[in-house]
Amino acid sequence: MKRCLSLIPIILINFCVYGQVSEIDSLLNELSREPHDTTEVLILCKVASHEGLGDFPRAKAYALKALKKSEAMEFEKGIGKAHYALGLTYDLTFVLDSAVHHYLLAKEVFEQLGDKKGEGNVYTGLGYVSLAKGDYGKAAEYALKGLKKREEIGLLHEIAGSYMLLGNIFYDESGFNEEGNMSNLNKALKYHQQALQIFESENDKAHIGKSLTNIANTYSRMGMADSALLMSKKTLAISREIGGKWELGICFNNLGYRFLKLNVYDSALYYLLRSDSIYLDIELSQGRLQPLRNISRVYKEMGNFPKYLEYARESYLVAKEVNTKVELLASTNLLHDAYARVDSFQQAYRFLKLFKSYSDTIYDNERVEQMRDMELSYNVEKKEQQIADLEREKELANLRRNIWMGSVGFIALIGFLLYNQQRIKSRRNLLLLEKEQEVDRMKSRFFANISHEFRTPLTLLIGPIEEVRKMTVDKKALIFLDMMKNNTSRLLNQVNQLLDLSKLDSGKLELKITRLDVVPFIRGVVMSFESLAASRAIDLQFHSEEERVEVYCDPDAMERIVINLVSNALKFTKSGDNVEVKIRKVSESRMIPRQEVFELVVEDTGAGFDQEVQNRIFERYFHTESDMQASTGIGLALVKELVESHHGNIQAVGERGQGSVFTIHLPLGKEHLGDVKIHQEPYAEEIHREVLSDYDDTESISGENEKHILIIEDNEDVRLFIRKVVEDQFRVTGAPDGKSGIEEAREHLPDLIVTDIMMPGMNGYEVTRELKNDMKTSHIPVIMLTAKAGLESKLEGLETEADDYMTKPFEATEFLARVNNLIRSREKLREQFGQQITLKPNNVVINSMDAAFIDKVMGIIETHLADTDLSVEFLGEQIGMSRSQVYRKLHAITGHSPKKIIRDIRLDRAMDLLKNNAGTISEIAYMTGFSSPNYFTTCFHQKFGYSPGELKKITNHE
Repeated sequence: MKRCLSLIPIILINFCVYGQVSEIDSLLNELSREPHDTTEVLILCKVASHEGLGDFPRAKAYALKALKKSEAMEFEKGIGKAHYALGLTYDLTFVLDSAVHHYLLAKEVFEQLGDKKGEGNVYTGLGYVSLAKGDYGKAAEYALKGLKKREEIGLLHEIAGSYMLLGNIFYDESGFNEEGNMSNLNKALKYHQQALQIFESENDKAHIGKSLTNIANTYSRMGMADSALLMSKKTLAISREIGGKWELGICFNNLGYRFLKLNVYDSALYYLLRSDSIYLDIELSQGRLQPLRNISRVYKEMGNFPKYLEYARESYLVAKEVNTKVELLASTNLLHDAYARVDSFQQAYRFLKLFKSYSDTIYDNERVEQMRDMELSYNVEKKEQQIADLEREKELANLRRNIWMGSVGFIALIGFLLYNQQRIKSRRNLLLLEKEQEVDRMKSRFFANISHEFRTPLTLLIGPIEEVRKMTVDKKALIFLDMMKNNTSRLLNQVNQLLDLSKLDSGKLELKITRLDVVPFIRGVVMSFESLAASRAIDLQFHSEEERVEVYCDPDAMERIVINLVSNALKFTKSGDNVEVKIRKVSESRMIPRQEVFELVVEDTGAGFDQEVQNRIFERYFHTESDMQASTGIGLALVKELVESHHGNIQAVGERGQGSVFTIHLPLGKEHLGDVKIHQEPYAEEIHREVLSDYDDTESISGENEKHILIIEDNEDVRLFIRKVVEDQFRVTGAPDGKSGIEEAREHLPDLIVTDIMMPGMNGYEVTRELKNDMKTSHIPVIMLTAKAGLESKLEGLETEADDYMTKPFEATEFLARVNNLIRSREKLREQFGQQITLKPNNVVINSMDAAFIDKVMGIIETHLADTDLSVEFLGEQIGMSRSQVYRKLHAITGHSPKKIIRDIRLDRAMDLLKNNAGTISEIAYMTGFSSPNYFTTCFHQKFGYSPGELKKITNHE
């Protein structure tokens, strides 16, 4: 029983080599075009290996044809590869002796040629044959020899194949009970996981699926049914993507078996019946055996013994058709139990005897095979020659009789199929092209119409703004007008980019090609961003390895390309990092083969992006959740279109948190432009670019104002606008992102914070949540700003304990009113809170993080009330804040300084003690922490209007 089950991993391990139908078609097309030389022999060997999965006779014919041609040409490498292909074909059809024979012949050739890759492949094939025979020691010996050869030449893919073989050897050797041999199973799992790691690094989906199947089998035997089921589902997804029927059949069978082990019988039957149906469809009897046996086991577990017998009998009939003793052994073992379940004991006894007979024969054959291996080790050469002569004589006789008719018929059939396939493909492509062109025309019309509708009102905005600016002398008004002009120009630029995209789609964008020296041109564009970079503390650099590089291009397009890339880099680069623009000539491009090119590189050390973003970064309107406000998703798409319209190529590489690199290659010379009209005059037009805002918004000039507002907003113009609205009444500071905003709030404890929601890095929700959960900043009111006007977004903001929520665009007067209302309401709370603290130091009630802070302060004061060294510094040490933070926090909540709060609580306690005659005036003074009775008397009189002695007289009199 153990021997028959061990065959399944061998079939599975080899299917990945042949599951790529598209590669087979490619090889056949190449074969029909190649001359009859060594190249044809190598292609025949490749086709034989691929076809070995689904059509073994055909694969064998290809391999024999390759062998014959190689021998006629005395092409040793071809002879070795042909013998290897024959060995592989016999291996997969379980004709194991013939497989060994051809593997050994191939091994001899590869050793003579010093072909270590070929030797490694042969040793691996011999390992699988030994595994099929149940000789695990020999299988491991061959597997390790093959691994050594492959490691010597560093073939990762083939090394992974050796790991798979070793994994299957340890898997089979572990036994087939549910517990298994855990030591061998752990080794099997280790090798399969090593193989999977290599295949994932190569993105080899077929072998990834196989490795996942092997891991699932190992998990199942280790008793980890849920993990096994998960691996099998992943394998099924990959097999569906690849599209091979054989692979799907195996995956469905494995999934069915997993559900059987989990006692989910309906799902088990669903997948097992689908597996059997696939093998019926491709007429592969060998593949049906496992699904049929597993179906019978499902019905056995369900107690449906007639169905159990039906499928067990079917598996036996298929096993007889396949006619291998190991399969007959498995089926007879199942069938004798099924007959016993339906009380047909005579039949059960009959098949039990058959099972015993097959079992004895197999183990006898095992001993014979071991003896044969020993004999071959002493006299291999003689035996190989005898077998080879007999095999060649039979095969060549058949080939001589059928080669001409078969070749002509085969070539005619292949030609007809290829012609028919090409005709169908051409028709389909034509229909798809017509539909795509119609969609493109509709898109172009839409973009052109909507963009023209935007351009008219934008033009009417830009003109009047410029006229009003000429008539205005007020500095603040000029700042607002510049802000309006810049943002209107920015919006017009976005509209123009949309128009350019629509023109590119429709083929109507006419490039004005001229000879341009790109070194000074690009330097000028880059340096126009210098002030913006300096205002953000970003190091912007330009480097050129050449003094002059002439490129035939459209200068306007080149300017758009550079502006988009540089502005994009600055947008996602934080203070202290750098952006570098480099240009040079490259003699041979990796992106445009066999072509001298001009290379433009824009590199930054900013936010970067992950692999998923890298794959989609040039898609139109694509942006990540973190850059929804900062990006429209148009710029990079336009850059790619403009570069490709110049017959160039662009590539983006990045890593999250490590920055990004954009590389452009444009061909030098003008041969690639064809018939495009070239303007002979060098480009000399003056470049007019948008002047970006460079106002410093770190702190407003009105620093004398008492109230302090912190604005956390990544858009510079919005920060500037809010600052100008409120700076007449408040001191204002700004932060460009959530992280720096939180640091600023903790350090300076402003009176109010205004934060945007959509920001790179930490968003506004996260900022507010962290501020409100921090004892240092929990008292500060927060206003949220967002472009999202939906109720759901507003509720999410208020759930973070934000004090107010405003949607963009907003009126300046409304914003200022809300700021004043929040600060006034906070002052009223402060007055009320200050009175409560003064009058009732042990009974302060407030439902917030501030309550916890005040309770902590009160507890420290009460505990150390008699300590004359009780001070603001001591409070800070106990709470974990600096002296200034404690002062600002307490003053913001109560309106009193920490020193006054301590003194008032001491005096209130002294009042209670005096009323209760708890001691003399001097004793009470020292009990409440005063350094001397005289100072106590002075403070007491200032607070209550009479001295402690007068109070004591009144109390004694009463």
